Amino acid sequence: MRGKVYPFPFQRKTVEEALNTATAIIILLYVAAGLLAILLAPIYVANQLTLFENPENPVNILYLMLTIVLVFIIILIIVKLRLEILFKGLFYFSAFTVLTITISVILPDSPFWLAVAVLTSVSIMILLNRFYKWYVADAVGVFLSASIAAWFGASLTPPALTILLLLMAVYDYFAVRSGGMVSLAEKTLKMNLPTMVMSPVKEVPKDFKTSNGERRGAFLGLGDLAFPNMLTVSTFLETGSPVAAMIVLSCSAVGLVIVLYAVRRFKKPQPGLPYIGLGAALGWIVSKTLV
Repeated sequence: MRGKVYPFPFQRKTVEEALNTATAIIILLYVAAGLLAILLAPIYVANQLTLFENPENPVNILYLMLTIVLVFIIILIIVKLRLEILFKGLFYFSAFTVLTITISVILPDSPFWLAVAVLTSVSIMILLNRFYKWYVADAVGVFLSASIAAWFGASLTPPALTILLLLMAVYDYFAVRSGGMVSLAEKTLKMNLPTMVMSPVKEVPKDFKTSNGERRGAFLGLGDLAFPNMLTVSTFLETGSPVAAMIVLSCSAVGLVIVLYAVRRFKKPQPGLPYIGLGAALGWIVSKTLV
């Protein structure tokens, strides 16, 4: 074992123990996002907040993939031009919109409660901007991911989402291997944007730090939380079976464990969706057989 260190937020643990704890927290956050998405999805359906009139139309997948790639390219251009303020503004506006929609469907339908939803979302954005802490970003990130997973999961069928996850796995692999996704993630962290959930470890030996000395820990992008859990939600809505949904969630969590191990093993960022998304797809196939 390595020598004693003083990691944040876990005191008087070895590096390995601290990293194991950080990894466990990320897994728990992923499962929490999936369970919250399952709870939110029926509310979205009841309020008819779905994206597509025909969830089985394969054109929906093409539309989503083109949109995702286009948005990624636009974001890279904005960051390349160092228009951080524009990027930060777009992110906060998008997060505010998702938060307001989700909070408003949870609350009673009236102008008063809509105003409460708006004020709550504004307060959360101000909290993130003025008091950015990893645990605050994690709480907001889990809620945002669960909301998006519930929204898209209620809008697409499991077969369509399985195809989407396979395509996203390929996209994520090349986006990470090219360095574009990693560079973007580093920049968003420096801008204090909740684009990932994290469980940081501070004051660790040099080989556990990034090249510029930043703290290490366990990290997972919000897309890696949201996309696989879309299939969890869709499976639950199609079958009405919590067991089927839990099979998908469990298999995707196994994929998460594998990718977190790969990050520790190779000491560099790994694409998450080839592991987590494919785990979810395998879980859906298993659920079709068993449930």
